[in-house]
Amino acid sequence: MYFEIKVYLDCYTYRRGLLRCSFRLLRAARRPQTAGRVTGTDSRAFFINGRLFIVNLQFWEFGCYIVRKTDMDIISSNPYRLLGVYSNSPIKDRIANVNRLKAYLKVGKSVSFSQDLSNLISPPVRVVESMERANGSINLPYDQLKYALFWFIEVTSIDEMALSYLQKGDTEKAKELFGKKETFSSLINLGVLALIQNNKVTAIQSITKVIHNDNYRIAFIEAVCGSTYQLSEDDLAQLFINELLVEIPIQNLMQLFLKCGASVEDNRYLKDKAVGEPIAIINAEIAKARSVKNNDSDAQYRAGLSLKNNTKEPLGVIRSLLEISDMQYQMIVDNLAKQILQCGINYYNNSNEDEYVKIDTVYELQSYAYAIAIGKLTKDRCKENLEILNKKRKDLPPIIVKEYDKFIKTELLKYQALPGLIKHAIDLIKKCTPYLMSIKEELGNTDSYYLRLSTLIVNAALYNVIEEFNSINNQSIQHELLMDRGRIIRKVKAVFQEAWIAILYMDKLDMEKDFRINRYSQNRASLEEQVLGLGISTYQTIQLDMSSESQMFKKCKDSSSCQRYLSVFPNGKFVAEIEGKMEKYDFDACMTTQNCSAFRKKYPDSKLPISQKWEYCFFYTCKTLESYQKYLDAYPNGRYISSAKNKIEEMTFQCCKTIDDYKMYLQKYPLGKYKDEAEKNIAEAILWQNCITSETKNEYRNYLAQFPDGKHRVEAQCKINEGGIWATILSWGFIIAVIIILTIGLCNN
Repeated sequence: MYFEIKVYLDCYTYRRGLLRCSFRLLRAARRPQTAGRVTGTDSRAFFINGRLFIVNLQFWEFGCYIVRKTDMDIISSNPYRLLGVYSNSPIKDRIANVNRLKAYLKVGKSVSFSQDLSNLISPPVRVVESMERANGSINLPYDQLKYALFWFIEVTSIDEMALSYLQKGDTEKAKELFGKKETFSSLINLGVLALIQNNKVTAIQSITKVIHNDNYRIAFIEAVCGSTYQLSEDDLAQLFINELLVEIPIQNLMQLFLKCGASVEDNRYLKDKAVGEPIAIINAEIAKARSVKNNDSDAQYRAGLSLKNNTKEPLGVIRSLLEISDMQYQMIVDNLAKQILQCGINYYNNSNEDEYVKIDTVYELQSYAYAIAIGKLTKDRCKENLEILNKKRKDLPPIIVKEYDKFIKTELLKYQALPGLIKHAIDLIKKCTPYLMSIKEELGNTDSYYLRLSTLIVNAALYNVIEEFNSINNQSIQHELLMDRGRIIRKVKAVFQEAWIAILYMDKLDMEKDFRINRYSQNRASLEEQVLGLGISTYQTIQLDMSSESQMFKKCKDSSSCQRYLSVFPNGKFVAEIEGKMEKYDFDACMTTQNCSAFRKKYPDSKLPISQKWEYCFFYTCKTLESYQKYLDAYPNGRYISSAKNKIEEMTFQCCKTIDDYKMYLQKYPLGKYKDEAEKNIAEAILWQNCITSETKNEYRNYLAQFPDGKHRVEAQCKINEGGIWATILSWGFIIAVIIILTIGLCNN
């Protein structure tokens, strides 16, 4: 058996390791159709790129799709062809061929017939199962007609002659003979030949002429099925069209029928078929979307999105076939738009996402629904929903400040639930100001949204001031004044003073012009007058941090300022950086091992070199020999081991007071950096001991000669000058006495 294969595109291995495989002939390289199973090993001839190859295929080693490049499956695998007969051949010829084929195939022999036309069409695949299936497929008259429309028929002598030329491969001569005299059989034969040659326009023209000509049609049906069977013109036309649709896309087929000048009924049927399939797809997708639970927001969104995406192609097909004014088109499109719209509504009403996400998510669906809707009611409903979404989006703060806005709105809600006290108003301003300043920084001080929000905060604070102010400044206060005037006056003053402080906080905030003029300024002036009337100074200072988030972040130069930022903006956009900064600041602040221990406990996963820092702190807090020795014990290979040892040597030397001490030092550090000094001190100490022992001036002179700058130089000099000192004193005493006597004498004269 022979197959024409498009080598690198049309032959696919789809399964390995099977004991048998199914060959599938793909109709127009699109739809696989099951043929008979082939098992075992057999030789096959393949036409590849125009060359004939005989190969031995091991069918249990691989399965494959065999794709015909040009043949229509209903022609190449036509039951009449497989059985080696024409569509009007007697039943006895068919039965005879079947028996012959079975007998040959059972013994592994191949059979061919002149009707195979293997020079025009790829050779047919014949196995026992396929022969039985082919014979069974044309038992009923309807099926006989279906396959007869796509196979040759031999009615006249001209048909016989022309078909013999076809068997020889002379297609031109055959066409010439078929065209000699127009009959239903010549038209059918011309049409089938045209299909084989891929001339679909000629094929459709020829075959539909038989279908729509009453005489031709009746004669054709009688030739194939006998005189007892009847089939209407429309049914036969639809039978023909349906089989063509298996091989040809419907849009292409519609164009072909238009070119052929086919009947209006054929075009209408094709149009209905073309529209019917996409409409069915759209209706199925709508039904699928409707089956989703309304309160499942995510599922509703997915359903709406799938409905939009899965219906674009079929909707495009319908749009290309029907006019916008067509009621059928309007109905299906509006139903689609309404369901997409409803999916969006259900998502929005049940979603827990924030407004930004909800609006952006649903807007896509609603916009698409509005774009495709045609009917006025549907269009208006879609438009109304879009307008609602646009209004909601307009009322939302700019996305860049949404987190700041969210905080302020939350604080305002909390504030409204508290008693109307001035202290709460001040707290509100303090809490909201950093977030308000962040909005101001992002949007500018003239932005309408910023001014509206700032005014909202001032108005809320002002309300509490007025409420508490009025509560203390009422008629009942007069009675209380009579009872305890001093206490009441102190109470009133405290409230008035607190109210004025609240005003000073409000003065720091921007306000809308109308609010400032018509409400705030009037109340402020009234309060100021009464405050001054009570002798309360209005020249007071308040501390209000007007820093925005970014400004506060820039001020983070130490751990405390970082902590301040985190307390104000616990979910701020710089939190990650601040936490990193705090860790570094805390690390740098570690000056003792206790600090290091606290750092490690606070940052157990820190990547900073805390172990090195710990050693540093351990070393630089050492003050005694014992502490330096502890460092060496703790860090025998430490970074500061050399310095520690030098310090121990230095302190050991500094502790030396006696000869034995210096000797101990030299014993411990025979090559120490204080070796010379230690030896000098030992020599000096020994010489001085000799001086003390002998008590001779020569020994002292010897000491000073060797150690002129020695520790005992003063004492040695004194010992040397002990005798001479008294003689000097007596001499100077005599001289002084003479001077005194002379002075007295001169005075008496």
